[in-house]
Amino acid sequence: MESTTSSSEADARPLEDIFGNTVAKVLDFLIINEPFDYTLDEISQFVRISIDALRKMIPVLVERGLLEEIGKKSDTRTFKLNEKSDLARSLKQYVLAKINSDIEREKFSRRIKAKLPAPGIKGN
Repeated sequence: MESTTSSSEADARPLEDIFGNTVAKVLDFLIINEPFDYTLDEISQFVRISIDALRKMIPVLVERGLLEEIGKKSDTRTFKLNEKSDLARSLKQYVLAKINSDIEREKFSRRIKAKLPAPGIKGN
């Protein structure tokens, strides 16, 4: 499947930007796509991390309470962000706040480039 994301969507990796590791990359993905649960194969495909790395990483994240095992898809376990974890909720708040801030900064930048007034301000 080809990606049609814009550059700002592709840059929506707040935790990876800070920590620069595969764990942060996986957490960014699962936070941004939080309503859904994913198999290891799906996470590997979307995040572009080897399945072997995920097999080592995911149990640690489950043990620490950041992820939870949800169920099975065709005999394969699925995982998602643990909504009951204070740490997972805090990371989610940061990621969403950072993405919203980036969106607002991009809107402002585009208004400046187009020389448009800010919303709610009438031009002359």
